[in-house]
Amino acid sequence: MVWKVIQSEWLKIRKSSVWFPVILAPLLTIAIGVMGARHGQLLNRTSSSPWSSYYLIIVVAYSLLLLPLLTGVLASVICRFEHLSGGWKQVLAFPVPRTTIYCVKFLYVLLLVALAQVLMMFGVIGTGLTVLHITSSIPWQLLLRSILGGWLACIPFIALQLWVSMWWKSFGAPFALNVILTIPAVAVAHSSRFGPIYPWAQPMLAMLPSGHQFLNVTTKTTLTIIVSGILLVAVGWFHFQKRDITS
Repeated sequence: MVWKVIQSEWLKIRKSSVWFPVILAPLLTIAIGVMGARHGQLLNRTSSSPWSSYYLIIVVAYSLLLLPLLTGVLASVICRFEHLSGGWKQVLAFPVPRTTIYCVKFLYVLLLVALAQVLMMFGVIGTGLTVLHITSSIPWQLLLRSILGGWLACIPFIALQLWVSMWWKSFGAPFALNVILTIPAVAVAHSSRFGPIYPWAQPMLAMLPSGHQFLNVTTKTTLTIIVSGILLVAVGWFHFQKRDITS
């Protein structure tokens, strides 16, 4: 049953526009990073850590702005098929548990975000080697910890965006809400008190290179991600279970 729902969801998205933002977000980030590195001359040959300097430029723009917006767009697109022409009625008419439908949609958003993270990482490596001509060894541990940490930090954010996207029919409303709540993250992320508990700031905190042993995430941020992730997944799932979807 679960596999059939996974296949059905794949048929919906494989030729849809969902792949465009997945590719565009890393491309924009890499372009910003290359221009910033060249303009600021941060990657000269005397730099002790050119990879870290280059990655720092990229990760701030990507994790603080593009990644939250990307996640919101993906959640909206995944639910858009059911909001069109009474799609929810058709889907829920089949003998498929709502829990399965919710989990499959959550899984696809999670995998698409993971794909964007991987593309971004290999974009950093590719441009660093071929465009910026960085000759020092690639810091695989730093990159992998950052990419994985940012991905895990998106879990509560994905749950929240999926909940909103299942609730609202309009594609623009969840995106507008996402933009409004992304803007304060620029200021909140620098606060040691509010940054770790603000979902829109958590991806940046998790992706910034740091000395923490478990990924790049502090204990406070890790606990916040776990608790908020469980809470938001539970609330979104419960609302989807109980809500009378008539469109």
